[in-house]
Amino acid sequence: MNRIVSFICVLFLGAALHAQEYDFKYISSHIFLSAKVNGVSARLAFDTGSSDVYLDSTWLCESKLDFPQRGRVMLRGAGNEPRQSTIIFFGVDIEMGGGRYSPAMVPVMDLRSILGEHADGLFGLGEWKGKVISIDHDNCKLTVYEKLDAALTEGFTRVPIETDPAHPGQILVPIEAGVAPGKVISGKALLDTGSGQGLVFTSKAAQLFQLDKLSDRKPFHYEHGGASGESAGYGFDVENVTLGTVPSSFTKARYSTDKTGTMASEAFVAVVGNELLSQYSIIIDLGTGALYLKERTS
Repeated sequence: MNRIVSFICVLFLGAALHAQEYDFKYISSHIFLSAKVNGVSARLAFDTGSSDVYLDSTWLCESKLDFPQRGRVMLRGAGNEPRQSTIIFFGVDIEMGGGRYSPAMVPVMDLRSILGEHADGLFGLGEWKGKVISIDHDNCKLTVYEKLDAALTEGFTRVPIETDPAHPGQILVPIEAGVAPGKVISGKALLDTGSGQGLVFTSKAAQLFQLDKLSDRKPFHYEHGGASGESAGYGFDVENVTLGTVPSSFTKARYSTDKTGTMASEAFVAVVGNELLSQYSIIIDLGTGALYLKERTS
């Protein structure tokens, strides 16, 4: 009987820890996963700020792949002007790390102008809803588990997050930032591995907390700031940044002046991107709504 019980426990543990492992390359503050799209090699940027799979327009042209079922769609994201883009209906087949994915709709846009020349596409969270995602920057490994095992989180600090199964690309994490003596911004931030920035406050938060009064701010402008075109704002120094209860050594931030799009959202006060997130080993439990962080030693 004991042997049977032990065998059942081993089977259960094996199922709980069943994982799909992906090697990645960290280039220009982005996580790139190696994949094949309909048999053609592609580098897909991993993006927790999106629920969809996208393909880069230049890569698609160079690949010679033909997808006859296409349409047009207005894309909205970071930037001031929604852009009309091609969308592929059916037929996109992605092989990655032993997994296979066939998204029903795949928008096509000029990703390289936003993410850099290495971007052949973008992989969002829609295919991994409810799963556990581990990002190991030290070993460049991204692992997807069916469920969380306590052993995985040893040495990590738990931070509660807000997730919405209907919108997999929106993970909200509590944040607090000392932006000037006596001025602290706290609220919810969008956890966005599709962003190569560190911490960028929305234009709504900038207005609310009067960030235009900061004396050390310096302007920035991107012709291609995101899916919705150009984006602008100001950079400035911060005293401290905390995710949940986990401190960060990050000392730079920005705020947006965008009138529309992601960076004008009222749903969160800021976007947290890879320049800040790469300071940690990360586990995201999309099933229970928790983020686990551990400061990297290297």
